[in-house]
Amino acid sequence: MGTNELILLKNQAGIEAVRGTNVAATRKLYAQITPTYTKPLQEFSDQTGTYFDRRRAAYGLEEIGFTGLDMATFEDLPWWAQLFLKGGVTGVSDSGTPNPAYTYTFAPSAATDDLKSITLEFNEAGNPYESGQVMVTQATLRFNVGNNNEPAWMLDLTMMGRDWQTTTFTVALSDRDTEVILGRGTKLFIDDTGGTIGTTQKLGSLISASITFNPNIHFKNFAEDETNYAKNKVGRGAYRIDAQFQFEFADDVEFAKYRNSTPQPRLVRLEREGTVIHTTVKKRMRLDFPNGIWSSWSRADRQGNLVANFGMAAFYDVTEANIFEMEVVNGLATLP
Repeated sequence: MGTNELILLKNQAGIEAVRGTNVAATRKLYAQITPTYTKPLQEFSDQTGTYFDRRRAAYGLEEIGFTGLDMATFEDLPWWAQLFLKGGVTGVSDSGTPNPAYTYTFAPSAATDDLKSITLEFNEAGNPYESGQVMVTQATLRFNVGNNNEPAWMLDLTMMGRDWQTTTFTVALSDRDTEVILGRGTKLFIDDTGGTIGTTQKLGSLISASITFNPNIHFKNFAEDETNYAKNKVGRGAYRIDAQFQFEFADDVEFAKYRNSTPQPRLVRLEREGTVIHTTVKKRMRLDFPNGIWSSWSRADRQGNLVANFGMAAFYDVTEANIFEMEVVNGLATLP
């Protein structure tokens, strides 16, 4: 087999028990992941009585980043969600036969920093690398039925890692069967506050949606950290979730809510079902905003039709005691 071929790039990862303590990979990642590496070079203009001022130099800490692009699937999305929504989630079985369905529920923790980090193995087999304490700094889950070349829900990831070292790939990891979550067929529900989320389906309206998750994390370093950021020292700011929707602009219902002088909370649910697991239970992705507030509006054109672009900010809901919830139903007892 050849080496240094683009088609032979691969990525493998394992979830770390302790951030910054590297572990062997437990799964192949099918996402397209692109690494970046920078190290600031300090220059000093030495005064030597000559035209040559560059004589001394020093490096800053390594800055290691990754961008990822993946097709969202019912099997892999819950694994990724441990990095940007909530870690340590386990599936709840419905004890169905012959194959039980498992429900994974992700709602960000209000006061516990439980987001997971991974050890990432990447590049190609002739020149493999490894980075530990890789964490998601931003994730966007999106679909657009107007883009026929990208019919699936997609997941964009921005990540940072702590170190970069040569390694060997963990061997004998199995391939997985996965089912793509299609954008077409996604259901949208919008209800008034005080109602029940998922009651009123909005038809003939939704064109695209994107949800951006910002855990607002940063790594820390101290005097003893010569090359890398400190192990297991992660700072957190406010957790923010914001969304963008494009609707056919055929009525004034939602725009009127935005024009109201008082913010009008919206109960918003996006849902896409997949194939049957057993009897009538299907795979499912469900995304809930229990207290979404319209934050922006603009009018646009889509093939000669008026459309409206709405921004939405996820606010804390007292009844749900959260700002957002994602539920994924699949047939997996564990997420290796």
